[in-house]
Amino acid sequence: MLENWLRASFSIFSKSLLQGRVPHSLIIAGNPNLGSARLAIECAKLYLCHNRREDHYCNSCKSCLMFNELETGSHPDFISLLSSTTDESDKGEDLSHSFRDLIVNMEGAFSPEEYLSTSGAKNSISRSVRVDGIRKLNEWVAEGSVFSHGKVAIISNAHTMLESASNALLKTFEEPPYDTMIILLTKAFEDLPPTLLSRAIKIQIPSVKLEDSLVYLKQRVVDDFDEQRAKIALALADGSPAGALQIYYAQQDKVAKDVVQKLEAVISCSDRNLANIKENELLELVNSLSSFECAHILQKLVTELLKYKARCKLSELVLLAGVDLSVLCRLPATHLFEAFNDLKFIRADGNLIPSRAPIALIKAWIDALKTKDN
Repeated sequence: MLENWLRASFSIFSKSLLQGRVPHSLIIAGNPNLGSARLAIECAKLYLCHNRREDHYCNSCKSCLMFNELETGSHPDFISLLSSTTDESDKGEDLSHSFRDLIVNMEGAFSPEEYLSTSGAKNSISRSVRVDGIRKLNEWVAEGSVFSHGKVAIISNAHTMLESASNALLKTFEEPPYDTMIILLTKAFEDLPPTLLSRAIKIQIPSVKLEDSLVYLKQRVVDDFDEQRAKIALALADGSPAGALQIYYAQQDKVAKDVVQKLEAVISCSDRNLANIKENELLELVNSLSSFECAHILQKLVTELLKYKARCKLSELVLLAGVDLSVLCRLPATHLFEAFNDLKFIRADGNLIPSRAPIALIKAWIDALKTKDN
């Protein structure tokens, strides 16, 4: 069952089938945690249905039944090419018939509970779609289908394709076999080469309204629901309800708020000895985080500080709620823009950046603001 915010996107695909415009090349763009992998699987289910009626799958044929178990299921005429590390690619682990493998590769975990055990490890490892994987996919596409009702190949994290990989894909993507559909999943259309974009139907997953996201979270949080925590989690998850649920369960929203409050306490403290104690407490907390987690929190903080300077509504600044803005906003906008770009780089290449890089940035902020006071 698709979430409400994905149904309009699925309707675009199903209506194209109904009108006889069968898409052989499809690109789905959007925040991975909004469910792009699950949307692609739903499109594949409709495309491969043996008894498709207008724009609906039958949900009873052999093909449809295989799609009904996302966690344990697979399909012989469905394959996904996963973004992988060099080691995974060398072991041949970048191709899969499993629906679960695709979802985990895009979202980091199959469920919010599972995300806790992975600690967001996906985000700290550099993966890409490699040319060897594309060649394997091209070979699979050229083979016949098992059920004789078509085939679907999905490329996960297509925005990580190396140039050699996108070049190897171009011919197949441009002219796939008549009964084959290839779907690319990407964060944004502009992250793909124009040569691929011009040859496909494109579906953009829309952002989710705040009220809809809060309803989604409230329905799934077992314990007492805290709306302010939920809003912080949504901010950290870039508006993704599923991503926010992972953050809420892991209590990463509390950690983020704690970092902001401790930073304010250090900067606003006039007693030097007490300020040093508070600074050590802050650095101890930050040291307990991965460089990716710390950079992510700081980037959201910088974003809200810039929004405040741009006179955005205070209700939009959930991380800064209850914080003395006159303290943190003494950082000049030019410094904040530079910090934002640095943090973006750290998040993108966290495994290549020294773990102390975000900590060094925090210490630079503290020193800069102390200098202003003096």
